Amino acid sequence: MPTIQLFEDEACASLHPFHLIEGVAGIRHGAFTQSVRWQQVGQEMVSHGGDDAVIRVNARWIPSSDAAALVGSLNVGTALYMDGVMLAVCGNPDSVSARSTLEAGSQVLLHHANDLFGTLESAIQRDVDTVGSRWNLQPYVGPAMVYGRSEDVRVAESATVRAASIDTDAGPVLIGPDAQIEAGAHLKGPLIVCEGATVRMGACISGPTVIGPHCKVGGEISNVNFQGWANKAHDGFLGNSVIGRWCNLGAGTNASNLKNTYGEVRQWSALDAAMKGTGLQFCGLLMGDHSKCGIGTTFNTGTVIDPACVIFDAGFPPKHLPAFSWYNARMGTMEIQDLERMLSTAQTVMGRRGLPLSEVQRVRLSQLHAQRQDQA
Repeated sequence: MPTIQLFEDEACASLHPFHLIEGVAGIRHGAFTQSVRWQQVGQEMVSHGGDDAVIRVNARWIPSSDAAALVGSLNVGTALYMDGVMLAVCGNPDSVSARSTLEAGSQVLLHHANDLFGTLESAIQRDVDTVGSRWNLQPYVGPAMVYGRSEDVRVAESATVRAASIDTDAGPVLIGPDAQIEAGAHLKGPLIVCEGATVRMGACISGPTVIGPHCKVGGEISNVNFQGWANKAHDGFLGNSVIGRWCNLGAGTNASNLKNTYGEVRQWSALDAAMKGTGLQFCGLLMGDHSKCGIGTTFNTGTVIDPACVIFDAGFPPKHLPAFSWYNARMGTMEIQDLERMLSTAQTVMGRRGLPLSEVQRVRLSQLHAQRQDQA
């Protein structure tokens, strides 16, 4: 049976800060993480037979419908490239004897963290059929008011939809197992609400948006990718943004996604360790795993918050906070958060959802903390 292993190349640094704890394999783009996507490809390859080769696949590659055939065609010592980027290799990547090259653009790669919201519409459309079959989604029948094609609202049997309003003119609305849509919420597609997620009463959700597993969201949300197990349960605006796992946004948190000049948004680049232009007019907040902000927090356009940060008190934090920042926005003061305190909080937060802090997660957080101390 063939085995697929994901590898990370140098360009993965541009997915900062979402690869730092769970790796690129854990990044969610659309309904699924990269790891889950390639597990599905592996299962498809098994169903078609194959040898016991180990195939290493670029973790940034979003598999297409022909990915299994492309990867399965590789022999030991052969590699697949596109635009000079290795997509996959069979066997040891240091001993490639033959190369196959695909036409530019024939496959999709994640190039930047902003892709996680910027290309979300195509990701959702690509996942519609797979999500429908995996979650056994059925056409919606119930008290919600549907604007547009009612057949584009598909709901899992165990999901709960109260008296909400749903708009499918721009795309489908898919609601997963055990998800809850509370009364008075307005959902505008394309939108995926993943398993166990909750959309709070009165929320206004505009696609393309993905509410990851077991998130709780409220307020106004437009084009946001929630990676999972995060909370933005109260009023406040969030747009053109990505929120990592185990984040919590306090009540009244707002993030700007458009400059007053309507000009290009500048954003901190991990590759350059400097502010760089994004080429985007709309760009909100990138918040890494396990970061949290207090009530009334306000974020400037294009802010990047690394993992394990805590922001509190009134005021704007800087447009980039390095990992483990303990930042007082009113005073403009910053300390390095204590590692053991952060890990204890993470254990408590994850324990409430019945999940442990794994040893791998603990090690990666400890490594980030050590790097932050070295940089101080």
